[in-house]
Amino acid sequence: MPIYAKSYRRYEGRPRRHFRWLVIVEQEVATLMKFRVFKALFLLSMIHVILRMLQVVAYDVLAQDPNHPLQIVFANLDIAYIGPSTFFSFLYLQTTATFIILLYAGAGMICNDFKNNLMEVYFSKPLTWLDYALGKTMTLVLLGLSITALPGVLLVVLHNLLLPGMETLSDSWWWPLSIVGYSLLIVVPTSLCILACSALLPSQNYAAIATIMALVANSSLGGLLAGMLHQRNYLAVSFPLALRRIGETLFRDNRILFSLSWYWCFLYVSVVCAVALLIVLRKARRAEIAA
Repeated sequence: MPIYAKSYRRYEGRPRRHFRWLVIVEQEVATLMKFRVFKALFLLSMIHVILRMLQVVAYDVLAQDPNHPLQIVFANLDIAYIGPSTFFSFLYLQTTATFIILLYAGAGMICNDFKNNLMEVYFSKPLTWLDYALGKTMTLVLLGLSITALPGVLLVVLHNLLLPGMETLSDSWWWPLSIVGYSLLIVVPTSLCILACSALLPSQNYAAIATIMALVANSSLGGLLAGMLHQRNYLAVSFPLALRRIGETLFRDNRILFSLSWYWCFLYVSVVCAVALLIVLRKARRAEIAA
């Protein structure tokens, strides 16, 4: 049968007017789920969550029973205590796993689109450069929050379910707010910086190496300045330690590394985020014009 004699089904879909960036999020997540390495990294990050869940269960169920033989053991272990410092340390230790997963997922998000000539495909659809940039960013942000904020809040809920009462609720009502806030401070700058490197460099490997080198150089510079000038406040130059300083304030932790106000650390983080976001937006805008 000649091709012109065949009939084709008409397109019956409707353009999405709102939240068009969700299309990109769905596409990126579906692509990542095809890789075994990504699944393995995600499962490894859950090991820490499981250990913290066991800690909460042990403290709330075993240690709260005055007749239980482990009562004396848990009473003398600070690490077993459930409080704001517990969730602060959970998120701080989870930062490494979050960085590795976001680096694997985001290092090639933009440069691979250019490499595979996918920009013409994206912008041939009813998508704008803002939809593109927001979709890529939200993919990494939601992925990062799924291994930081989400399990952290669920652990607080578990703590209240296992140890119900107004005393527990009055002590822990503000913990989810601090968990979400600190998780955003970890995930958003990390996501934007990784995407900025992906936008500036031609390949995924170069973007990953550049991100790691920038992080190592930044952390080393903070420690070097603090040691040479004998002033611990220069540790704030290290981006991870600046994030930690803000976290100490959010969780009311008195074990501060340096006395510099968290306002300056937050300003530092905001400037880095703004620069990285401008790089991503500029790259997406130029790609839309070229397409």
